[in-house]
Amino acid sequence: MTVTTKEPLGADTLNRKWYLDVNAGTTEAPDWVGIFGMTEFKPSKDPTSQDSSDFDSEGWKSSTVTALGWGAEGKLKRSVRRADATAYDPGQEILRAASDGMGTDNSVEIRYYEVTPGGPQVEAYQGFVSVEWTPDGGGMDALDMVSFKLNGQGKRNVITHPGAASVAAPTVTGLAPAAAAAAGGLLIVVSGTNFNGATAVHVDVTNVNATDWEVITPTKIALKVPAHAAGIVDVTVTTPGGTSGTSASSKLTYS
Repeated sequence: MTVTTKEPLGADTLNRKWYLDVNAGTTEAPDWVGIFGMTEFKPSKDPTSQDSSDFDSEGWKSSTVTALGWGAEGKLKRSVRRADATAYDPGQEILRAASDGMGTDNSVEIRYYEVTPGGPQVEAYQGFVSVEWTPDGGGMDALDMVSFKLNGQGKRNVITHPGAASVAAPTVTGLAPAAAAAAGGLLIVVSGTNFNGATAVHVDVTNVNATDWEVITPTKIALKVPAHAAGIVDVTVTTPGGTSGTSASSKLTYS
């Protein structure tokens, strides 16, 4: 068994990455409305474990997760709309109104997901919750803050990140230069579109990952080509929107 290779981490992610939406429509025809003004957000998952020890484990105890609970809690600023000082934020109002109900009137469908510009778009969840809404109160000079708690009802579903469908797929429209030695190491510029958030650059039809590349602009990537046998291969770019197609403009000739 070999020791794992340590690789340095990049920039830290921030907790303000979380977006929270509430469904103002139906499950069949959703109308997602953002909850704005959040100052704190803490998603939770609460497993229930049962002792599953038996006589065959030589005295070692065992446990099994038999149920999962979930939810979220946080704080938000009560805010009016910029365009209408007589109306509160619509998403906040949906939560507040649900908190006054009982049974199905206290239930709303939510989704929460991470959004960091140019960063990962990985975690995304959706499900029904009951709503607790508690104004924090305070002095005459305090902001009107509210603590909210969302208690999961049934399954919390892992969903496709909402941003994935709205991110256009990248394209490769040119390579400069479009020829390289088989030994690799040549610095070339990959031109195209929608390179924001690129996660991989592939060289070869078998999708061999290049390891030395950098997004310069949404339309330019600097790529140090890897070594490859002589021949014509394709260069493709992968982002949250998908992987670019191949064409005459994506061909790289090794010699």
